[in-house]
Amino acid sequence: MSHTVTFQEMARGYARQGAAASCAAQACALDVRAGVEPALRAEALRRGARGLRIAARLLAQLAPDVGVAPFRPTGLRGAIAAGHVALAAGRLAQAELVGSGAAEAAPRSPAGLRLVGQALFAQGKFALAVRALRGALAVAPDEPFTRALHAEALWFAGEREAARRALASARGAAGGPLGAALDAAIRCGALDGAGGGGCA
Repeated sequence: MSHTVTFQEMARGYARQGAAASCAAQACALDVRAGVEPALRAEALRRGARGLRIAARLLAQLAPDVGVAPFRPTGLRGAIAAGHVALAAGRLAQAELVGSGAAEAAPRSPAGLRLVGQALFAQGKFALAVRALRGALAVAPDEPFTRALHAEALWFAGEREAARRALASARGAAGGPLGAALDAAIRCGALDGAGGGGCA
């Protein structure tokens, strides 16, 4: 491939495969589950359903009048791509909701919680971003991008030693480009004034 595929292009591709209708169906499934769960859990499921409905709406705008995707992962991948489009456009709360929906619909995938963590980080809610990214790491502990995001969130949350340890465990090729950039920024002092707690 001669060019980098953007999240917008990815989302459009998933939308053409029926991801919008798939997200809407997953939202309904979360609502049904919410009807039989205790109150606190039901609230999280309903929030996730709202996020998937937002993703469905965003995807429908990219490719309207397409049937339901034949495979459930298409809708969830489309939701993640749509969430990243929202994140890039500065619609941070929307991206957070979409990530929550994907996390509820696919708890064995780190993508939803990683998106939640990125959206929280962008809102300056560093401690909450740490928590979300820790959840993503629990699902996929060896995923280098998530490890680097987690280390960055720790640093900005004021947990400098924990960030250094997290970064050391992701250093080198396993840490990916973001890990290498973060490591270099910390070593040269570029982030010395950054962070310090953030919102919880």
